[in-house]
Amino acid sequence: MELTGDVDTTSKAIAEPPISQRAFAYFTGLNPTDNTKFIEARVYRKWIAMKVPSLIATGFSCMLLDKKGSAIQANADLKEKDRFDHDLQLNCVYRIQGFGFEKTDNWGKTLDNDFTLCFGKHTRTDPLTDNDFPYHYFNFAAYNELGGRLEKKNPILTDYIGYVHNVEKVKEYGSATSSKIKLRNIAIRNLNNNVVLFTLWNEQADSFKEEEYTQMRQPVILAVSSCYLKRYGGQIQLSATSATSYYFNPPIEETSELLAAYNENNTGFPQLEVQTERLTDWEKEKNRNRVPLGTLLQIDPNTQQRVLFTQDAMILRVDTTYDWYYQKCDECGGKLDYGYIHGHCHPYGTQSKPQNSYSFRVIITDGTGNATMTCFSPQTEGLIKDVNTLLEEVDNKDPAVIPPQLLALQNTKHVFQFRFAKPAGKGPPTLVLQKVMDNPPTILPASTEGPSSLPNTPPTTHTLSQTSPPPATPTATQDTPAGIASEARSSTKFAIRKELFPITANKESNLPGSPTIEQTLLQTGPQSATAAPTQEVPQPSPSNEDYSTISTSRKQLLTKTADKESDAEAKKQKRE
Repeated sequence: MELTGDVDTTSKAIAEPPISQRAFAYFTGLNPTDNTKFIEARVYRKWIAMKVPSLIATGFSCMLLDKKGSAIQANADLKEKDRFDHDLQLNCVYRIQGFGFEKTDNWGKTLDNDFTLCFGKHTRTDPLTDNDFPYHYFNFAAYNELGGRLEKKNPILTDYIGYVHNVEKVKEYGSATSSKIKLRNIAIRNLNNNVVLFTLWNEQADSFKEEEYTQMRQPVILAVSSCYLKRYGGQIQLSATSATSYYFNPPIEETSELLAAYNENNTGFPQLEVQTERLTDWEKEKNRNRVPLGTLLQIDPNTQQRVLFTQDAMILRVDTTYDWYYQKCDECGGKLDYGYIHGHCHPYGTQSKPQNSYSFRVIITDGTGNATMTCFSPQTEGLIKDVNTLLEEVDNKDPAVIPPQLLALQNTKHVFQFRFAKPAGKGPPTLVLQKVMDNPPTILPASTEGPSSLPNTPPTTHTLSQTSPPPATPTATQDTPAGIASEARSSTKFAIRKELFPITANKESNLPGSPTIEQTLLQTGPQSATAAPTQEVPQPSPSNEDYSTISTSRKQLLTKTADKESDAEAKKQKRE
């Protein structure tokens, strides 16, 4: 029997079209809707992306450079971090294929690109030996462009370059009960002697190549990339992010320009080795940055705006062409010219309370040069009496008439700590008094300097706020009267007793002229047992012994009250 088949039911095999090979493309030829391209690129930078302000790792990121000098960022999920961190080595060249695209996030934007590459489990990286790729990519901003970028809230992170002006030591703030922050400030100076602070945070601050820097020949050029731009204390600051990298003397055109300008313009002006950190030892602080006035007058004040100097100098004369005091707004601190009011600083209907402040100028000398120094309140403490006290003593309160008490400062010697005033135009630099250091204070205040600002706090905040619950009772300080702490503690104990024994406590509070148990205890205790509250001696909280004493006294009081009530009830029954 012959086997036959139905031709209508015969299955027809459908051949799938062959997969086309991917084609090479430069970064400028990539299309987010096209997955048929591969790229060849050098790994320029790589970092772990962080969530701000918690600083929790969110993924792997890198910046790639192609032969045309274009740059693009690529991201990968956190689970792929170890793989790509191993497969993509810095400064190595790779052929990369099997990537996707995503829209670039405005926060932490390193490049002016609309899209970013996405790497995943199907991404393939093959190393190449081609070295015709650029080693650096920067988009530097000039100093005069920083303010505009800051005001417009430009989302693109900033690149900057200049001379290393000075490098500060690592500073640590905070505690284990809240959070700890480390920072290191590096001043960068441009050709116009404008100085910008570059701040490294935490691990970046510790890992700064300080030893390598100190061994380099001066000047050292520093290029920084992907910095968050902010303003702190009136100064523009470049704050490092997780994407930030820095390079000493990078082989680029701007480095050659800076070095050539330095060699041409360096006419022997003194190079200062300054210490920017305040010292707790009074004698060391008194001699910190002792620089002759003759040397300081040769320096561009723009380069030393954050530095405090000290010098033993004589007041030659008081400048009588300037007012010796002025009134300032109690809200903004601005000068009240001609008695004008600051209606924009106070609610309508409220009375402003202007404050007086010294503003006299003196000419000082140390034998090497003469300099003009302006003196404001309260920095004049130790030099002359309080301005309000002096105003009570003088009859003529015209600010243009210098009182004899001020003129008596002429030909007197003092140890001054001062800083440069902001340059107002042509002429020699002027100084601003910071402190008179003739005699050490009774208690040397601890350093109150805080961090420049906190790292990468979106969107434009300058500091990272830390919130904690307030203490139950106010902390005693030097400004707290001696009896306040005891009264606060007494009221706290009475509130506790009132909550536990409301009836008895109300009776005690209503007794006319009778002292409370706490007052009795405080009166009978020795006066010298408790030290006066100061900043160094915190006011102690009630101890268990105090509570046990109070409990015993309360028990006795309750017993006596019960006995009286029993006696009254017995007499009543007897009469009946």
